[in-house]
Amino acid sequence: MVRAFQRTVYHMTEIPNVIWLLGLGCLINVGGLSLLWPVNSIYIHVGLHKSMAVAGLVLMVFSGAGLFGSFVGGWLYDRIGAMRILVYSLVISCVSILLPAMTSDFAVYVVVMAVFGVTCAIPFPVLNAVAGHAWPDGGRRSFNFLYVSNNIGVAIGTALGGVLAARSFQVVFYGIALAYLGLLFLITTALKKPFSDIRRSNDESRVKRQLEHTATVLPWGGIAILFTGYTLAWAIYVQWQSTVSVYMQSTGYTLSAYSLLWTLNGLLIFLSQPLVSFVTRRFPALSFHMIGGTVLYALSFTVMLFAHHYFVYVIAMVLTTLGEIFIWPAVPAAVAQIAPPSRLGMLQGLVGSCATAGRMIGPVVGGVLYDQGALHLVLLIAILSTVFPLVLFSVYHRFTTPNAGEVRPEPRA
Repeated sequence: MVRAFQRTVYHMTEIPNVIWLLGLGCLINVGGLSLLWPVNSIYIHVGLHKSMAVAGLVLMVFSGAGLFGSFVGGWLYDRIGAMRILVYSLVISCVSILLPAMTSDFAVYVVVMAVFGVTCAIPFPVLNAVAGHAWPDGGRRSFNFLYVSNNIGVAIGTALGGVLAARSFQVVFYGIALAYLGLLFLITTALKKPFSDIRRSNDESRVKRQLEHTATVLPWGGIAILFTGYTLAWAIYVQWQSTVSVYMQSTGYTLSAYSLLWTLNGLLIFLSQPLVSFVTRRFPALSFHMIGGTVLYALSFTVMLFAHHYFVYVIAMVLTTLGEIFIWPAVPAAVAQIAPPSRLGMLQGLVGSCATAGRMIGPVVGGVLYDQGALHLVLLIAILSTVFPLVLFSVYHRFTTPNAGEVRPEPRA
């Protein structure tokens, strides 16, 4: 393990400066957004005096807007580059999120959540696409680096969100705006030249394809298989945030005991990187990472079937965290292998949209199952459902050829 740690440190020195800057951008972006996550429903219920059912509907609007925003962000990246789309989205995010700090009108808040839901989702696929273009030889490592940076941002943001909300909800909104201003500064200074270089390279590649009469043809069959498995994996994973949390509180565990599991999750993601490096070097196939992660999900829910003590939940969270460490970075990395450079943004946008779709579907299906047979039925169905992503992750690569879309000639006029 010591040697694995030393190799990890060595590989960290190989990471290009632009990836470090993108990681910092991810940390700021997610850190700012995470200020809202722990207090959003509480603000709607306590601050705006609405029922929890209404709060749930507003959060659904927010998630649906994010699904749309992820796709739009990736699609626009392919057409206008990273700089303009990020600047526009961050300015709109800053302006919109400041409105709730100035008024407590519920209708205004709903509109803000719809607009902010779109714009705050845009940086995710854009930063992923830039990473794929900036370090194509990095493979999984570049996306894993951004994944870790995102999780550090989540840990910092959720912790600060509760502290700021204790002072006032308005301070939370000001804090989000400040974080986005910081990201805007980073983008328009340190990342300006890398963004410009990538845009120029993409434009040159596009012109070259046009002169050579080549068309971008995507292997949609394999992509659809991969994205379906990814959506299902998210729907299974999100039970931790919905049905499992409700069950734990109904059986007497405090909210702090549940939150401690997510603290463990964040620590493991950071501390397990030498293990991740060790495994991925020996088993480099991305499909293996996805399959292994899904098996760990199945094991974690199997363990929870026998959860009579808090320590069992700890073991289940360890297994779940190890599973996500292997699955979540592997999917955007697989997309980067499949996608032609001119379509990378759009496909990374679809990665984000599929994750959001899974987060929307999972709680609804889990809630229905929970009402029918409590947590045991949810866990049994979740365990059985892992078969589907297992199969899909096993076969998707048979229907794809990396960068196949760059070689089919267009019919001449």
